[in-house]
Amino acid sequence: QAGARLGQDVSYRLLSYRGDDGLARAGVCVADRVYDAAALAGRPQYGSVLGVLDDWPRAAATLAEFAGSPRGDARALAATTLLAPVLYPGAIYCAGANYTDHMEEMSAVMGLPRERDPHEAGLKPWHFLKTSRGSVVGPGVDVRMPAYGKLLDWEIELAAVIGRPCRDVPTERAHEYVAGYTIAND
Repeated sequence: QAGARLGQDVSYRLLSYRGDDGLARAGVCVADRVYDAAALAGRPQYGSVLGVLDDWPRAAATLAEFAGSPRGDARALAATTLLAPVLYPGAIYCAGANYTDHMEEMSAVMGLPRERDPHEAGLKPWHFLKTSRGSVVGPGVDVRMPAYGKLLDWEIELAAVIGRPCRDVPTERAHEYVAGYTIAND
């Protein structure tokens, strides 16, 4: 569930849920109550989290204001079917070789010599992409191992949800583009 940027009070959580019609909807969770984002903002494009993110600077202000005095129809969070927070994002960038202990574990499993830590070696970080259609599922969904698989390797990850287009952003300003954070199981 994406929320306000780290360092700010998070008074709401942005999420995707299954609506009464069975379709995915963007929701705003305040104090364990889920409100439909499009209805509360009066903006049909906020029917999906991607629609909210497409208008993030305005949406962030609207949602924060709403969270200060929530009103209107809501459903209990416990009675809501949650989906992946951001359904089918345009791109999923993953940081490779981010954890030394995982690199060591994988080297041992594959019978390879321990590689140098890329950070200690002064190497630039490397990334890889994942497709969203084949990679994004909601909480509690079973993920099946392929028939050819023998072992699944899982990793808990911190996922940053980018809230507005950016390119070549200096490290010290990167947080300005983050709409929120969620967890991921890679």
